[in-house]
Amino acid sequence: MSSADTHLIRNALLDGHRTDCRITGTTITALGDSLEPREDETVLDAHGATLLPGLADHHLHLFATAAAAASLNLDGATTLPPPDPGTTGWVRAIGAGTELRRTDLDAAWPHRPARVQHRSGALWTLNTAAVDLLSAGLSPDERRTGQLWRADTRLRALLDNAGARAAVDLAALGCRLASYGITHVTDATPDLDAAALQTLSAGIPQHLLSLSAAGTGPRKIVLPDHQYPHPDDLARRIDASHATGRPVAVHVVSSATLAIAIAALDTVGVLPGDRIEHAAVCDNSAADRLAELGIVVVTQPSVYARHAATFERDSDPTDRPWLWRYEELLSRGVRVIASSDAPYGDPNPWFTIRYASQREPSLTPVTVLGSYLTEPTDPAGPPRTITVGAPADLCLHTTDTSTGTVTVTATFAAGIRVH
Repeated sequence: MSSADTHLIRNALLDGHRTDCRITGTTITALGDSLEPREDETVLDAHGATLLPGLADHHLHLFATAAAAASLNLDGATTLPPPDPGTTGWVRAIGAGTELRRTDLDAAWPHRPARVQHRSGALWTLNTAAVDLLSAGLSPDERRTGQLWRADTRLRALLDNAGARAAVDLAALGCRLASYGITHVTDATPDLDAAALQTLSAGIPQHLLSLSAAGTGPRKIVLPDHQYPHPDDLARRIDASHATGRPVAVHVVSSATLAIAIAALDTVGVLPGDRIEHAAVCDNSAADRLAELGIVVVTQPSVYARHAATFERDSDPTDRPWLWRYEELLSRGVRVIASSDAPYGDPNPWFTIRYASQREPSLTPVTVLGSYLTEPTDPAGPPRTITVGAPADLCLHTTDTSTGTVTVTATFAAGIRVH
């Protein structure tokens, strides 16, 4: 990572033309085809690599993604493998393909405390050893089943009190995201406090927008599929957020919760910036209503890529034509933006761009890439541009024409080379 005050990128391809780009501090200060190097600046020859604004992931979970790197990934499996005999302490696993109960974990891991997250992120299951350690903070039903629904904040606190939550490597995650060209992230975890946001900001080089109560982005509201809210109750929550000037980001997976969200937003009225997260099941009538209301849909093609077989197998047959639509929603006038939902989806935007355009051939890679070039505060707005005076958040990349593989050769965030 370089922290030089001035950089000169030479021989980059910008809008199809060879261009030099000078960065001074946090700003682009010159563009031209023959800029002369200065004594005090670092020179980077791009060798014809394409220069883009740094990419923005509009929906991911940073703490969870960092923790996933040190977790056992079940990758949708419904059975539990034996733990690595060379490890001790807690077992932390993610990506379970079924809603496990305490007894399921006991059968595989009877002697070590363990917690397993369902692939949706909505459910954590504890084994008996873990329940015994955390029992003071669990309800009778949670102690019996080991299941904690939508309880991330409480589970984090219980683990902290028990000294059982390992630190996560945010710096490594920041480097990984930078290697993809990502300079902006929107953390979609709804319950992070100011201290947690400060930890994230200090731990990664990317610009951070948060959907939590302590954040400044749209306020995240989760509509759980195991307990539907009343539309009037949701309308009151949306209205309360709008009253503070904050739009909302409503987590919606099923067709039922999408209908509730649309009804509530229709009742309250839409504030610019209101968004639906996921819209995993969206039929034509719902899509048309979203288009009429002007609500942005933030989707995650790589979540479907990872779990397509499970979605197709477990979903209601009447829902299957409407699963994780992208181009079909665009064609009906819905403003749709791609993101990762990491760790539940793939954090590599180039995978999303390629997969989404292959799944729906009428959806071009350029359209999907456009999702990553917009401002986090206006994800369906115009793309950021590389102009003199613009922030020096940049990505250089090459594409192998024979394989389509993208390689990011350099990333600058706020004028600092972070990859």
